[in-house]
Amino acid sequence: MAQLLLVKPAPMAARGHAGPARSAENALTFSLMFSGARCILQYVLLPFLLPLAGIAADATVPILLLINILAMASIFFSLRRFWTILYAHRWRYLAVAATALALLLAFTVYDIAQLAA
Repeated sequence: MAQLLLVKPAPMAARGHAGPARSAENALTFSLMFSGARCILQYVLLPFLLPLAGIAADATVPILLLINILAMASIFFSLRRFWTILYAHRWRYLAVAATALALLLAFTVYDIAQLAA
């Protein structure tokens, strides 16, 4: 998996320190908070606020595309961090991240189809 994520695991001496593990947990927290904010923005704010402001709903698609790409990059970054430090729960997070990435990819394909139409 480390090869797929293009990372080199940290040396044994660095694995015992709490700093890298805390940094990886912070990356995970950021990814989850960003994904939550993305959902609120995508499903609550943009569909209702933009039409109220007189902006067409079609203007949301490029914004959503950018948000989806940023969310996928954030998840990928946190996955790389977990594999770099050989975090104990990295395989569990991989299952969650893979599900989130699959959903984000589906949303991105849908948004691209919306732009093409």
